Amino acid sequence: MKNEQLLSAFSYISILFCPLIVPIVVYFAQKDDFVRFHAKRAIIGQSIVVVSALFAIFAMLIGGVTGMIEQVPNMLLVIGFGITTFISIVVSIWSIVMTVRVFH
Repeated sequence: MKNEQLLSAFSYISILFCPLIVPIVVYFAQKDDFVRFHAKRAIIGQSIVVVSALFAIFAMLIGGVTGMIEQVPNMLLVIGFGITTFISIVVSIWSIVMTVRVFH
């Protein structure tokens, strides 16, 4: 059970250095239900962060290319990136908590 716990914890903590890639590899490489369950949860949590960050970057690029940055108040951009930062912090804390809980 120790290897399964390590792989599950590694899936969660990978948000700090390689989001999405590690849990996807662990999910498809392992047949153990315990590991696959935790890898799937890590994929869902980390995809929320990646999608929100990509959305914020995409909005910034579209605004810059089309010249909408001058028309859109700077406050809107600050709020968008603030929400993305908040989501990232919440999911990162959740991932760290789940990393610890895997061993209990």
